[in-house]
Amino acid sequence: MPIDRKNKLAFAKQTRSMTGLPGKNYWQNTAQYDLDVSFNPANREVSGTIKINYSNNSPDTLTELVLKLYPNLYKGNAMRNVIISDKDLSDGVKIKTLKIGGEKIDQDKIKINGTNMSVQASAVLPGSTTNIEIEYAYILNEGSFIRTGKITDNSFFIAYFFPRIAVYDDVDGWNMFPYLGKEEFYNDFCDFNVRITVPGDFQVWATGDLINRTELFQQPFLDRILRAETSDTIVDIIREADLKAGHITTDNPTNTWFFRAKNVTDFAFALSNTYVWKSASIMVDAKTNRRTTVNVVFSPKHLTYVPVASYTRKVVELISYKFPALPFPYPHITIVDGRDAMEYPMMVNNLPFDDTKEMIQFTSHEVFHSLFPFFVGTNETKHSFMDEGWATMTEFMFLSEIDSSQDPSYDLSSINDYAGLQEDMSVMTLTPQLYGKARFADKDLKPALSLYYLKEMLGDELFLKGMKFFITTWAGKHPTPYDFFNCFNTAVGMNLNWFWESWYFTQSVPDLKIGKVTHKGLDYKIKIESPGNAPIPIHLTLFYPDGSQAKITQNAGIWKNGMSPIFIPFKAKMKVTKIVLGEVLDADIHPSDNVWIQ
Repeated sequence: MPIDRKNKLAFAKQTRSMTGLPGKNYWQNTAQYDLDVSFNPANREVSGTIKINYSNNSPDTLTELVLKLYPNLYKGNAMRNVIISDKDLSDGVKIKTLKIGGEKIDQDKIKINGTNMSVQASAVLPGSTTNIEIEYAYILNEGSFIRTGKITDNSFFIAYFFPRIAVYDDVDGWNMFPYLGKEEFYNDFCDFNVRITVPGDFQVWATGDLINRTELFQQPFLDRILRAETSDTIVDIIREADLKAGHITTDNPTNTWFFRAKNVTDFAFALSNTYVWKSASIMVDAKTNRRTTVNVVFSPKHLTYVPVASYTRKVVELISYKFPALPFPYPHITIVDGRDAMEYPMMVNNLPFDDTKEMIQFTSHEVFHSLFPFFVGTNETKHSFMDEGWATMTEFMFLSEIDSSQDPSYDLSSINDYAGLQEDMSVMTLTPQLYGKARFADKDLKPALSLYYLKEMLGDELFLKGMKFFITTWAGKHPTPYDFFNCFNTAVGMNLNWFWESWYFTQSVPDLKIGKVTHKGLDYKIKIESPGNAPIPIHLTLFYPDGSQAKITQNAGIWKNGMSPIFIPFKAKMKVTKIVLGEVLDADIHPSDNVWIQ
């Protein structure tokens, strides 16, 4: 596999290793965040104070600190690769005060460029900590919902709402990629204590554990919450009638909700006084009897949300016991009826899809993100395929497990129509460089299908061994693509570099065709050609005159030594009338040459 200069240097410094395991000199930085934030639904102002205790575990002296101001996406002069409403243009995040190590920082030492803020301050020595205090405010967007913002007049999803220290890692140093709207995020594993003050009639759901719920909920609702946390059946915690009656939370002008989350990469919250709430739980670890609670909060007008609690509970079960068969890592997962399809630690903002299949697929996709990029801290900004591939794979893997009546086909047009064209790139292309029609294919669908084909090639048991080894090795850490490839090779005991190189480092083009078919009596031989360069499995369906069918399969490993034609002999039970190459999940840019008729 080709390796870029920065990753070669990481191997040389032994922060990474060719086995895929963290090197003996691996390190990563962390922080403890203490936030007091207020949100006013009337004017959408988010304001707060934040105290950060930042630990520099690197061998480097940090002479500047880089912070991320994600709401500056809406700043008037910010760079963007998305369209936003004019009414959302703002002055961005207002930094009222900034102190580092107790010293107030003058404005001439602060440089804000879009969503990046660089601060010149006293050097942070290797192995030392520094304290940052910030008082800030901004106006939440309302017309352009990009992963966060106003949902309705009475419902909001608030994410990326506080200044945070950017990742400083052993490969790139400071993460200087700006947030432009399309690309996603890369944050360190940190601890959060967050106090959220909102009007007293609003309910809040968030990352982490709600510490003071006995002070917030009226007793009937507290009883329902406790019942859901121990119940395998769905509990209606807030019903439509409860919303009309009111008195759900403590009758104060404002309430402060206190959440605590440890070792997570981000924190997000939602609030509403018009959403109903369904909840249940499931035992995810039989050894410890640990349960995960599933929450779904939504507008009672959106009836397609009614079964989502059962979908979500099933996804958590599949993760815990089937794929990857590791206990779901978090105490809860909350699905919020929103205006986007986006994941956050322990939270999902999902559209109210009208189509059942779409609702199941996107629920599976977003909940599976709990593993990637949150439990395993992949860099979504640079290499989104490392989490989107896994999550997209579950869309076609989990569908029949949740509802066997659904059509198992999947739209492969982003590959079939655009692979090999000028706009098509390799999967390893940095995500910010992916544009055009092939963007979804190269960061989502190609990696999903490659993993699916690899699973068929290795078999379920060996594939899961590799997957589990990668997850457990890099849980709570920041793997690169090379760490993934090498880790998988080590776990399964095979050098799969030929597969990684074909699917990830080239402009992979899937294209198989049926060549010549010969036979003597019932002894047939089929020539399968590969005009493309992507190793994909061979799935043949034989049709007989009596209406019966037979299957012949060769996994993608048959192309390990190159893409020369493959000859497949077989003994037919009677004359073959038709042969079809490919199944619903087999990508192919020229399906017209996949049928042979006698």
